[in-house]
Amino acid sequence: MQLPVPDHPIRVGISGTGFVARGLCEVLMSMPDRFLHTSVLTRRPLSSVEAFPNKVKITNHLSQLIENSDVVVECSGTVEGARQVVEATLQSSIPTVTMNAEFQVTLGSAFAGTGLLTEAQGDQPGSLAALNEEVRLMGFEPLVLGSQKGFLNHSPSYKDMQYWATRQGISVPAVTAFTDGTKVQIEQAMVADCFGVGISGRGLNGPRVENLSEAAQVLGSLAKTLTHPIADYALCPSGRGEVFIVATHSSPPEKLGYYKLGAGDLYLLERPFHLGHFEIPITIERMAQMRGPLMSMPKEPLHSVLTIAKRDLGRGLFVTRAIGSFDFRGEATTRFEAPNHVPIGLMENCILKENVLAGQVIQWSDVDFQSSASVELWQQTDQEWKRLIFSA
Repeated sequence: MQLPVPDHPIRVGISGTGFVARGLCEVLMSMPDRFLHTSVLTRRPLSSVEAFPNKVKITNHLSQLIENSDVVVECSGTVEGARQVVEATLQSSIPTVTMNAEFQVTLGSAFAGTGLLTEAQGDQPGSLAALNEEVRLMGFEPLVLGSQKGFLNHSPSYKDMQYWATRQGISVPAVTAFTDGTKVQIEQAMVADCFGVGISGRGLNGPRVENLSEAAQVLGSLAKTLTHPIADYALCPSGRGEVFIVATHSSPPEKLGYYKLGAGDLYLLERPFHLGHFEIPITIERMAQMRGPLMSMPKEPLHSVLTIAKRDLGRGLFVTRAIGSFDFRGEATTRFEAPNHVPIGLMENCILKENVLAGQVIQWSDVDFQSSASVELWQQTDQEWKRLIFSA
């Protein structure tokens, strides 16, 4: 049985040339009746971009990407680069899909209400958003929006990260951000803001468990104690990258028990996979059909991801990019708890003005930013946030 074929294929442009972009290109080209992959935007020299089919047009010009696209997918993994793309696509009224939680949690709020912008299904936040839609339509009330993580090492070695990067076919910074926990902290801070829930505290709770049933009891009980829903994760080495929701329901327990959900009152609902670029076309169609964002940041976010030094660092250090580095890692926090922190997503192409110690949270007074539109935009939205929150 085939899906209904649209009258015209959706023209899709991609920003980024990494693992996700290459994979998405292959998926789109396998469905030519539904999607027309028009171009790929890169900031690298065109001659250095490999592993794309010959039919794909690679360009350095954002205007070409916009002119040839009905929907743009931003999956570069950068914050500043994504800002430039999203700003231009929304100004041109192009529905824009990101698989870039780093951008969303840092600057997504600055674009709230300016156009059709959403995070994609496929990475854990988007897959969790899809599950959230389903469980709410079944009458469940989520207490925990959760993500499974299989390993955690706050200070992995370069040798280990190089080994896993080669084995998995992704970059060293990407595998480092997964391993040191920065990625899950970014993703769950974003989930908290997108769905209006809280967190359990700085760095999240992240209990180590044998299975997700145990995680449901630990995190569900924690949310009840806190008296509000939370976004968090479970460290479960036997997992497969699941997303899960712990929820309550008003129906009698015996009715849900009939469907093997247990005796209540905490119910575990799982999505046992997230498939990255393979799922992005679901969100592309959603946006092309103007069905609204799957998940998007609010204008007034309550959470952020602060920057923590992994080791002692000297004044004058040039920071190319903190996310996925061996110098810094990120932790989710509320903005109330860390009003002067530097978000880890902004720590790109900057210089330390002061010596910092291992474990120290980086403050604005510690860093010299060169001219940065992303920093200026974040500071503008942060000032507006403080004005609205503290004047209420």
